[in-house]
Amino acid sequence: MLSYYYKTTLENTVESLYRSHHIHSPHQIDIDVIADVFGIIVVSLPGAKEEAIWDEHRAAVFLNCNKPSADSKEAFFHELCHILLHAGNQLLMNKNFLDFQEEQANHFLLYAALPFYMIQQLQLPPLEMDIIHLLASEFGVTHQLARKRWDQIQRRVYSGKQQFDLEMELRNQYRKTDPANWSNETKSLYELAIHRKQLKELLAK
Repeated sequence: MLSYYYKTTLENTVESLYRSHHIHSPHQIDIDVIADVFGIIVVSLPGAKEEAIWDEHRAAVFLNCNKPSADSKEAFFHELCHILLHAGNQLLMNKNFLDFQEEQANHFLLYAALPFYMIQQLQLPPLEMDIIHLLASEFGVTHQLARKRWDQIQRRVYSGKQQFDLEMELRNQYRKTDPANWSNETKSLYELAIHRKQLKELLAK
């Protein structure tokens, strides 16, 4: 079923970043591991505002240590997107561009916290509720985020299957109209039709 899944440009970007740093398994999807890989300082303080600050030399993510670790992980990966992919001061951005960056960070979170190429390696159980539990457990995320990612994967699989079926239907239609695939009877009828058309044109002159 997952073979019909297709990846977006952003998802391919995240996967390339991970693979280039030899991140291959769910146990590596850890705040300290990822922060170390990308040279990010993590500051956990009680009641801290969850945000990232960075320039071309250094980066830091502030997390609220009063929150559960799974919630902190989601906040971290959201801010990681801003550090890796975004530039500029958000305080100076217009609302449309700011909204775009926030939306992109939300998608980045799903790809970075639950990479598809790692999900493919798992032995997924038959029941959806068990899949959600497995993803939450393996990647250390909330069940809410695991369900959101699995719902996204299912939508992509369904869309990919539809696209595949459409392409196969178009190919079959092309094969039927390709003279190389015609039967001898069809070819004879076609030649007869051409002959009659040519004869009609000659008589009309």
